[in-house]
Amino acid sequence: MNLLAILTLLSCVAAAGDVAVSNLSVDEIVRRLVEMDKVRTSMLRGYIAERQYVAENRKFSKHAEVSVEESFAPPDQKTLKVVAEDGSPLVRRKVIDKLIEAELDATRDDNRDQTHVTSQNYSFRLSGTAQVDGYSCFVLEVTPKSAKKYLMRGQIWVDQEDFAIVRMEGNPAKNPSIWTRKVRFVRRYEKHGPFWLPASVESETEIVVAGTSTLKIRYSDYRIETRGESPASERIAPEPR
Repeated sequence: MNLLAILTLLSCVAAAGDVAVSNLSVDEIVRRLVEMDKVRTSMLRGYIAERQYVAENRKFSKHAEVSVEESFAPPDQKTLKVVAEDGSPLVRRKVIDKLIEAELDATRDDNRDQTHVTSQNYSFRLSGTAQVDGYSCFVLEVTPKSAKKYLMRGQIWVDQEDFAIVRMEGNPAKNPSIWTRKVRFVRRYEKHGPFWLPASVESETEIVVAGTSTLKIRYSDYRIETRGESPASERIAPEPR
């Protein structure tokens, strides 16, 4: 990481500490969350990571696993390459393949803004503070301003030092299908150097006729390249909690 990028990030973190966190309004928390996200994005050249999808339907005893290699460069250059798969072809095609298609669809110009946690997309309410995975966090209730497919309704936990999302929990703002009764998900993030990147997703979906299906995604082996580095990627391990 080049010196300018480090100094930029440190100055922003220092500025965030100028006001006692207990005195921050919800608008100030969201403003700093957006600003710090922009700073981290400006430092990131890209990364390669591994994913493991595991989907199950207990009613029909169906199970599938898919391993995927992800390559990402801001703001929207993403490829997802399947490297191994096992289990029910039906579950792979109807669940995991559809998820991969939806994630790539979310990076397109007309959808990308929906994936950002901003005041343009959500209304916020500060409901308190909590410890999550060893981090002191603000807990914000988020309400979507429109029923778009890539918005969510629920809670986010924002680290009080880095102003980064540590955890998201809720349900989609728009029901994905008339056959879907309920969807609930939990998404966790992990700190890699200055970056907060996805660590896991767990979801449970209640479907008419098919019953309850579960999905777990695990992210691992991040190889992160920051701006100013040589073209060779560097693996940055998660920070210990």
